[in-house]
Amino acid sequence: MLARTGLVLFARVTLAATLAFGLAGCGDDEPKRSGSGAPKASASASASGSGSAAPVDPSATAGTATPGAPGAPGDPGVTGEGGTATGADKQVCADQEKLVAESTRKFGEAVVQASQGGNEQATVNAVKTLFSEWAAGMRTQAGKAQSAELKQALTEYAQGLEKVNSQINGVADLDKLGDLNTSEIEAATDKVLRICG
Repeated sequence: MLARTGLVLFARVTLAATLAFGLAGCGDDEPKRSGSGAPKASASASASGSGSAAPVDPSATAGTATPGAPGAPGDPGVTGEGGTATGADKQVCADQEKLVAESTRKFGEAVVQASQGGNEQATVNAVKTLFSEWAAGMRTQAGKAQSAELKQALTEYAQGLEKVNSQINGVADLDKLGDLNTSEIEAATDKVLRICG
């Protein structure tokens, strides 16, 4: 039961983190902070579904931020045009956003199945396969990128996923992971956000 509870908690935190990254996308919408925006695991989250949302950074609120403050005009991590991606790289940004959203959805489905009493080892295998496919998809997008910086960021993201995946050998390992905010994935996320917006 503890493994299942931890698996659900891991899914919720990871789902929130990857959704935050996936929704950051490459659009020409509001400027985004250079940080990943991915929440850390919190003691207030629980397997029962209660938990608190990540706090909102008031300095990132459009139109009210002090110039030069993080997330405000003048912050070197904010592009104002949705990132630096141009040409074919805008499509790469859109495609990686779809990949993150789809992978997150599949991950959530696998964890829900496990929490409902499904075969735990089958869930572990499904999660490992998902992480492998997700990393391969990020490498595919890296191969399409024109910008060396975007290519490197997507490759680093794939490497981060592969590192997490290599640590999963059984259901107990899912409890130990916590979330996807490894230093590798967080750094890659920051780079992708600067480029894609």
